[in-house]
Amino acid sequence: MRTVCERAERTVSQCGRLLLAALLFLPSSALGQAQLPAKPDPATIRPFKVHVSDRVLIDLRHRLAETKWPDQLPGTTWEYGADIKKVRELADYWQNNYDWRAQEAKMNRFDQFTTEIDGQQIYFIHQRSPRPDATPLLLIHGWPGSIVEFLRLIEPLTDPKDKKSPAFDVIVPSLPGFGFSGPTTTRAWGPQRMAKALVVLMDRLGYSKYGIQGGDWGSLIARDMAYQVPTHVIGLHLNLITADPPNPEAVAQMSDSERKRFSYFDREESSFFFLQASEPQTLAYALTDSPAGWLAWMVAKFQLLTDNNGDFLTAVDRDTFLTDVTLYWVTDTVGSAMRIYREHRLTEEDASPSPRLETPVAYADFPKEVAVPPFRWITRTYNVVQRTEMPKGGHFAALEQPDLLLDDIRKFFAKVDQQQAEIVP
Repeated sequence: MRTVCERAERTVSQCGRLLLAALLFLPSSALGQAQLPAKPDPATIRPFKVHVSDRVLIDLRHRLAETKWPDQLPGTTWEYGADIKKVRELADYWQNNYDWRAQEAKMNRFDQFTTEIDGQQIYFIHQRSPRPDATPLLLIHGWPGSIVEFLRLIEPLTDPKDKKSPAFDVIVPSLPGFGFSGPTTTRAWGPQRMAKALVVLMDRLGYSKYGIQGGDWGSLIARDMAYQVPTHVIGLHLNLITADPPNPEAVAQMSDSERKRFSYFDREESSFFFLQASEPQTLAYALTDSPAGWLAWMVAKFQLLTDNNGDFLTAVDRDTFLTDVTLYWVTDTVGSAMRIYREHRLTEEDASPSPRLETPVAYADFPKEVAVPPFRWITRTYNVVQRTEMPKGGHFAALEQPDLLLDDIRKFFAKVDQQQAEIVP
């Protein structure tokens, strides 16, 4: 009896081993189990729609309601920084009357996407023109700007009412670390690395020739893209241009008006630039936690940088301004966006002097722009083929004077030969 049982046990054991082996080699689908999902292709372009959760918006209103306000010296307004009367007025409106959902609807009228480049999510609007002769045009914001700056330009650029005006396929990215691109997660996301990422984006979208418009950091990123892929960039339209003195004597030779426009970084109001370039992380704790603090920081910058009559809301629409403020808040990019200042400082110290850029450049010179070098310095480095001295406007050209900017963009790219990247006589 024992021998019979042993044989039966051996048979069962052998069958069990054979069954296990068969199971190991069977595809999982044959067992009724789902396959493990394949790793997503980072080059995939995914549709995107803006929708911030109710929880985030409720938390924002609660934090505004619970603000602990500072005192302000009697009889003062802007002398010590953001005026508490203006900040409290806007905070009350932001909490009780501002409609983020209406602003979401405005953004969602456009075609939006995300993709991954260099390990970083990149969000962008990609609005194609119905015109077959449209020129691809990349619009690049800076800080404290965002895609919101360009929303009013998209439809007039893609589908102009005057059929003689040039039309554009418009691409508006959020820079890495800004807005819907989300916070950066690695070091060294300065303008040059951002430029490389946007070159990849334009290539991924199938554009081998394109123009760029930029101000603030967008101007530096546009310039770096032209340096990196000069055969792809047909022209730069810039409303801010940086240029160093060509020699030690050049500063002494400036006129009084030139010195006034160039001296921004020697004045007290430029202190935010150096603070964000030295310790953005320290500043981020307060501004990420307090919407009133973040609002005050933005109010001070827009008051300083716009062409206004004493109130920046005469230059920029209130809801548009608050949409820009809210976009940073709801995407948790208040801190990460400021890091561009630090990353630029860390890489700039090792940078060699810029060679002359031969890409055609249009320079829209707005009178209240900051840190404006003498034009003769600019032409040593840039191939400026169009210069427009604007009658009004400041640092946020697309927000303050969209019609002036729009006309200047059209005028410039109507003259650019897209094949040769030269100006047509």
